[in-house]
Amino acid sequence: MKSRAVYIWIAALFAYDNASVIAAFGFSPRQAGNRRQHHDVRKLSSSAVNSNISGSNNISINAPSGISWEVFVSQANKSNKDKGVLSASSVMESFASFSPSPGAITVNAAFFTTQPNKAIGKGKGHLVRCIQKKEDLTLSAIEINNVDSVEKVYRIVTEHMRLTTVNPKACGCMKYYFQGNESLEEGDPSKAIAMYNEALSLADRRTRQTSQLPKGSILMKRARAYLQRAANHRKILRSLVKDLTDTVPSASTMKILYQTASSNPELSASIFQRLAGDSKVNQGKFRQIRYRHDMHEFALLHATQDSLQSTKLLPQSANAWYIAGECLAELRKLNESNQYYVRALALDPSMKDVLTGLMEKNKLSQEFMDVARASGFSGDTLRLAVDVAAS
Repeated sequence: MKSRAVYIWIAALFAYDNASVIAAFGFSPRQAGNRRQHHDVRKLSSSAVNSNISGSNNISINAPSGISWEVFVSQANKSNKDKGVLSASSVMESFASFSPSPGAITVNAAFFTTQPNKAIGKGKGHLVRCIQKKEDLTLSAIEINNVDSVEKVYRIVTEHMRLTTVNPKACGCMKYYFQGNESLEEGDPSKAIAMYNEALSLADRRTRQTSQLPKGSILMKRARAYLQRAANHRKILRSLVKDLTDTVPSASTMKILYQTASSNPELSASIFQRLAGDSKVNQGKFRQIRYRHDMHEFALLHATQDSLQSTKLLPQSANAWYIAGECLAELRKLNESNQYYVRALALDPSMKDVLTGLMEKNKLSQEFMDVARASGFSGDTLRLAVDVAAS
């Protein structure tokens, strides 16, 4: 009877009432805020609130079957861009990824009507409230402030929520993933790709709880990084082609040189030597163009492979199908690209304006390539022309 009374007292203490909580398990901007619930999540005691992980009281218990956790992440510092501070959406994604099984942890974006006092809330991280439940009964809760890293999320899950089956490699996987995202935003695709490679390597080496890690999202981001690398290669490629175009004599210039050599035999030797020297220089430039174009193609192939795999892992993600369509378009697989855009549109009709324009562009590009092939252009020549001319 005594334990039952304690449970009833705890349940009453954590009764949900006046606070507005925006619940969104997904992490994309389109999904956040679509579902709204009303909760008031209160602290059990002041000792349950701390400015960091170490030292906060653990009031959870070894959870038997049927017990789950609801996690609420404050969006008060959502716009915080300080380097090294994990965003609110990344904190949410970390909690979801550390869930030992589907449904063990439910993650919600929240705006709390009650915030910790200023002395406690000086950090730049996020306020997190975790509610342990069994069916409709609230068993216990913890509140931790200044959650600003993957490591802190991992410690909450394993030490305070006592979900000890979470593999430490999951923490490393998510850390590399977010570092890759930072590098991608900073315009460093090579570093981003290296970070994503590490994240995927840790995800693949784990023996348990692999399904919760965002492998599909990591592949989508790595595809983005490869697209960015391909764009960098194309920028250099265009510069090389322009330089070669400026140095190779035009047909009219060659005609004048031929006429001059014919009319002045004493100049023909020097004209020939000059043209031979220019030819050697231009051959070197041709090799640079070929190398740069191969690197461009290589990056696009990697991007396409990652994006196609992400659609298998995230078949209901419009963004995955959209990125796959973009990669296929860059690789000049225009008809296939439109098929993926159609699938993305079916999943997310709000993308209609963007996707309609892209599909029309693909159609026009395909018509241009068909005309070029009919005119005798094909193979590397056509691919190079399209890649250099593409906007």
